[in-house]
Amino acid sequence: MSENIQETIVELINQASLYGKDTVRVQHLRHVQELILRKDPSLLDNFLEEVLGFQSDKSPEVRKTIISFIEEACQHDPEVIVKVIDSLQLLLYDDNILVQKKLVVSMITIYRLTLKWLSKSRLSDENVRSMWKSMANVKNSIITKLDSDNDGLRTVAIKFIEMLALVLSRRSQDSIIPASNEQDFSLNLLQEDHRILCRNKLEQEGKDVMEKLLEFTLSQHLSSVNLIAAMGAIANIARQRPDYMSRVVQTFEALQVNLPPTLVDSQVSSVRKIIKLKLLSLLKHPASLDFQPQITTLLTDLGATQAEVLKHLPKGPTEPKRKLTLSNNEINAKKSKLSTDDVHMFDKDDSNSGISGKGISPGGAHGSSGSSTSTHSSSSHPQHQTAIDITAADLVGKLSIGNVVDLVLVSMLHLPEKMPASFQSTYTPIAAAGTPAQIEHLARLLGAQLTAAGYGKGYELMKSQQQVKTSVDNDMDDGKLVSNSAGVARDGAYPSSSADVESKPNVLSAGDNESNDMLSTTAGLTTMSTIPGVQQKKMKPFKLADAIKPIEYDEMQRMSTDSFYRILNSEDVCETAGVGHVRKKTMTSLVCLSERSFRDIYEDYIFAEVRKRYDLAFAWLYQEYVYANGYLSILDPNKRKDFTKYDDTLCRLLDYLQEKPDQRDGLFSRLLTSAPLITDNALLVLKRYCQDENRCQFGMNTLRDLVFRRVNMREKFLDILLDFTHNENNSVRSNAIRIAKSLYEKEDFRQSIERHALKFLKHLTASQPPEALFGEDKKTSTIPADTWTEESIRLCLPLYLNLMPLNHQLIQPLATVYTAVNGDIKRVISRVLEIPVRGMGMNSPELLKLVENCPKGAETLVTRIISILTEQTAPSPALVEKVRDLYQKRVSDVRFLIPVLTGLEKREIISALPKLIKQSPPVVKEVFNRLLGLNASPEAPHTSPILPFELLVALHQISPEECELKTVMNATTLCFNERTIYTHNVLAIVIQQLVDINPIPVLFMRTVLQALSFYPKMVGFVMNILQRLITKQAWKQARIWEGFIKCCQKTRPHSFPLLIRLPPPQLKHVLQTAPELREGLIRHIRSMSAPQRSSIPSSILSVIEDNSETVSPEIRIQTIPTTTSAPTEQ
Repeated sequence: MSENIQETIVELINQASLYGKDTVRVQHLRHVQELILRKDPSLLDNFLEEVLGFQSDKSPEVRKTIISFIEEACQHDPEVIVKVIDSLQLLLYDDNILVQKKLVVSMITIYRLTLKWLSKSRLSDENVRSMWKSMANVKNSIITKLDSDNDGLRTVAIKFIEMLALVLSRRSQDSIIPASNEQDFSLNLLQEDHRILCRNKLEQEGKDVMEKLLEFTLSQHLSSVNLIAAMGAIANIARQRPDYMSRVVQTFEALQVNLPPTLVDSQVSSVRKIIKLKLLSLLKHPASLDFQPQITTLLTDLGATQAEVLKHLPKGPTEPKRKLTLSNNEINAKKSKLSTDDVHMFDKDDSNSGISGKGISPGGAHGSSGSSTSTHSSSSHPQHQTAIDITAADLVGKLSIGNVVDLVLVSMLHLPEKMPASFQSTYTPIAAAGTPAQIEHLARLLGAQLTAAGYGKGYELMKSQQQVKTSVDNDMDDGKLVSNSAGVARDGAYPSSSADVESKPNVLSAGDNESNDMLSTTAGLTTMSTIPGVQQKKMKPFKLADAIKPIEYDEMQRMSTDSFYRILNSEDVCETAGVGHVRKKTMTSLVCLSERSFRDIYEDYIFAEVRKRYDLAFAWLYQEYVYANGYLSILDPNKRKDFTKYDDTLCRLLDYLQEKPDQRDGLFSRLLTSAPLITDNALLVLKRYCQDENRCQFGMNTLRDLVFRRVNMREKFLDILLDFTHNENNSVRSNAIRIAKSLYEKEDFRQSIERHALKFLKHLTASQPPEALFGEDKKTSTIPADTWTEESIRLCLPLYLNLMPLNHQLIQPLATVYTAVNGDIKRVISRVLEIPVRGMGMNSPELLKLVENCPKGAETLVTRIISILTEQTAPSPALVEKVRDLYQKRVSDVRFLIPVLTGLEKREIISALPKLIKQSPPVVKEVFNRLLGLNASPEAPHTSPILPFELLVALHQISPEECELKTVMNATTLCFNERTIYTHNVLAIVIQQLVDINPIPVLFMRTVLQALSFYPKMVGFVMNILQRLITKQAWKQARIWEGFIKCCQKTRPHSFPLLIRLPPPQLKHVLQTAPELREGLIRHIRSMSAPQRSSIPSSILSVIEDNSETVSPEIRIQTIPTTTSAPTEQ
């Protein structure tokens, strides 16, 4: 039975090794896995290496299957881990993401098995230690996958870290272990004196990976999938390892107020639901008693009802539930009593020493007397106190009613006008607002946000503590004695500080003073009028100035502002009365003559409905231009031209219009094209607008309009546009080139654009990039300014290359510059030539002229151009003629002919073939691709002057004097690898033609053997060829005769009838060279009938039955000495 299974496994492995459908090969390997691991595990050692050989297979599905095999093999026999650890390391760095994911998932089981096996095993040899070291490397590599760009890979890495946190920690009495994980490894099972595993070190590693997972959960770049997976992992760890309960609850606290900003509304809702479910599951845990106030507060914020909270409280004593109910009753009873007295009470409390006493959570659970929830949690677990705890404790005393009201008022400035739908759907009313527990919860929320932003007492304290720790560690590393480190408190609770709220001075009302003044004034007037004997003065003439009082400046400003508003709001009335133009003139005049206030009001009025009121903006701009030029000399005849206000107005209008989300109305462009004067600052705004990736298309169109309409500034706008053709941003550069190409078709701009493009092309001959390439953004540019890089080289070329299809004469200056630059720049130019050269076409007269008059040093450029033109289409006769002439007269490098090979005659190809196959492997591959049409376009049929079988025959006929035999062998191998072209029919034609050549080519039998290995069904045809070789006395050529014997060995038993027909001396030589043929030949003769056996000459039978090792001199094989020293391997 075992032998049958072995044969089946061998057959399946052989079939899986052959090329075929991946699904079939995977099926064979799964069958092998079932036979070895489930039917006969004793065969695992025999076939392990053969199966692991598939780890480098091209198919990802095959590699995933091998990972499954390794995982199951380790489960069956953990000692196999020592043998497969190298394979696991190799597969971890696979190029395929799915293979990496599969390996990480399998490593969850393998790593757990490794720890369990090592804890029980007493092996400590070098192989086991090396395996454990490699396993640690694999573990560390998987942990780094948390920073991968792939969501799926990060998710499986989270599951792996969850496993690490569980196996590298100890179980406690409160641990809730699922039934499926009861047998899993934990540090409780590890002895302290283990030879390889150090329990303390492993435990510290577990704490480190747990901290990394918690930090990852709070990072701001997570997707919803990763965040949900991380929350599930930490919640599961807290249930199985209650020691982490405090850190997990704190993480959920921080996460609830610091969700990643990348989540959409639906994802935020889902994440909040998951947080709620995980907190409810933690609330059930017996170890959550110390954290119930925090958990219930969080659940209340997440919308959990009191019934849900009560339902999930841990089963046990009923005291907590009773307290919870009583607390709620107390809260409900006290809610109605909140009034102004409560406010004074809180002010009084805040002015003293902060809030203390019993903490009541929103769920109603009383905290322990004398300490709040957070303080209790911190004191119970001093080793877990974090920056959030310290900051929260510091904030509790500062959250007075006055401070909270100020915070709310400041926050309202940033609220949107409409309540977001996501907030409305997830908002829950704040239960027990104003209670100490709610204040402490609020402090913890603020502490979490402050810590995440890098502020707060806790953050600063932890930061300084870390710095002290780092310096202490450095001193200890240097061997120094640290004497003051004992003063640094590493554990224990930190005292919370509270700031007394300063009492605000009462604001005195001035009402009484004003009343007293009024009364005294009235009394004084009455007294003067009623005093007798006072002489009356003569009545003065009436003057208006004496009758009115001067208006205060503030009152004057208010009145003028109100008047201006009335003019703004009278639009409909003025339009009805037909005086709208008067209103417009009045408003623009007032704005131009007034100070900043009218300008701001007018701007807001225009921008409120800019599409409807854009004419007001244009009128305002023209009015500012009139005043700036001093045309209204009636105001100030001696006033000089001052365009400051005009420039400010234009730039403010442009800044607003460029920030509009919808730019399709074209108001930005219309304002610029209609403005009476474009200032330098306005040009800066235009440049920023053009460099905005989302608006660059509109900006470039604006530049084009300005070039056409602003004749006096045309050169300046054209220079700005052309400078953008070398911009680092691809979108900006593409749009600028698009406009430049459209302008290039106009004769007025052709010369300027060409001059600019040629200037930047010639910059490539300089030692470093020009300053003009970076412009005003040199400081923000990411491209080095002191040396040429591929990016800076490419930025000099795009405009010139895009103009080449429009003006073919530009190819000549490009070739001239090419000869003057270094190798790096030449390579970049060759890489970017494809699109412009294809745009020119191979029939371009200028291109043919370049080929004919190729400058010295530009040969590689011309070769690249011809290669691009002929890559998918056949070369034109004119191009072939130019290349042939250049090759024969000037350029002797045979590589120059490669692009036009399909245009040459067959005799020219055959004569150049020895030189072509001497080139580097990539070049030889390109030669065969062109001759065989492997890269031909599907639309254009491939035509080649030499057929595939003619090419292979010509290779065999190359003499050793022209080319080494090894080089010819490599060339024929390239042909054999193209199985779609060199089918068995083509190879049969080649072999048939080669056997007719006299003398037979040296590589003939090698070709026969390779054809037979590729197409085993050709064995009958090969027998006929061998028969012809006997008639041609192949033993006279040593290499042919050696190949004949090898072919007979490979084709047995088909070759036995053929061997009988050999002359006795040659047969004896065959049997001496390949003695394994003798036994098979004897069996073949014995299987023949008597008449058939009688037809065999007795000399042949005697040779077959003779087992002597020597050959008599008279029958020794005659060989023809070879004239080459090439290797004998076929």
